[in-house]
Amino acid sequence: GVVVGLGLAALAHAAPLELLNVSYDPTRELWRDLNRGFVAAYEASTGQHVTIRQSHGGSGTQARAVIDGLEADV
Repeated sequence: GVVVGLGLAALAHAAPLELLNVSYDPTRELWRDLNRGFVAAYEASTGQHVTIRQSHGGSGTQARAVIDGLEADV
């Protein structure tokens, strides 16, 4: 009980989580809706705030950005 309580207290004070979703431009609205659902479910199950930034563009441009070092999470 005490260990679990301490773990939850540490999680509550964890730094906010930020993810970058890099995707093809025509999927912008799909990812917007999926991200909203994920954020709500993640925060409800963990108590930790998560922010998802989105980057949309042409598929070749996005692929090149990731190849060149853009650290995409999704």
